[in-house]
Amino acid sequence: MTLFMVFMSCNNGGPELKSEEVAKSDGTVFDVAKISKKIKEAVEFSKDVKEIAILVKSVDELAKAIGKKIHNDGSLTTEDGKNGSLLAGVHSVISAVKTKLGSLEQKAIGEFAGMKVQVVAIKTASIDLLNKFKDKNAELGKNEVSNDDAKAAILVSNAIKDKGASELKHSTQQ
Repeated sequence: MTLFMVFMSCNNGGPELKSEEVAKSDGTVFDVAKISKKIKEAVEFSKDVKEIAILVKSVDELAKAIGKKIHNDGSLTTEDGKNGSLLAGVHSVISAVKTKLGSLEQKAIGEFAGMKVQVVAIKTASIDLLNKFKDKNAELGKNEVSNDDAKAAILVSNAIKDKGASELKHSTQQ
């Protein structure tokens, strides 16, 4: 009987709780639904950031295909000066990144305002890269793009970065 009374008295000292609230022993009340919603938003934001990072890093892997073609044994072999489709693929990836950064920027206005500066910086770098591709269309907008021009466009470790690689490097440093 004493145990039953003690159990009853444990819930009598604090405020009346709603179904989605919990209370600490000091009386602090937490709204579990709000906390759960904020956690879900943070996880979604984090997934979006990771997806963008993967897309940007994929350009590094694509850059390994500069001056290459698939050999009949499945390996890569040399084919100089045929990098137009490769650069078109990179353009497509960076365009997708720019679009995703636009929606991420909107999410960063509220709960994730601290991330907005970085999101905007990467978005600006992606726009700059796409503009550089457009400006250098004479060299980059053809099928017969030279290996040197392709490297200057997408290989961030290349010494010459005047066709987009410097903008790409800025987008990976944020």
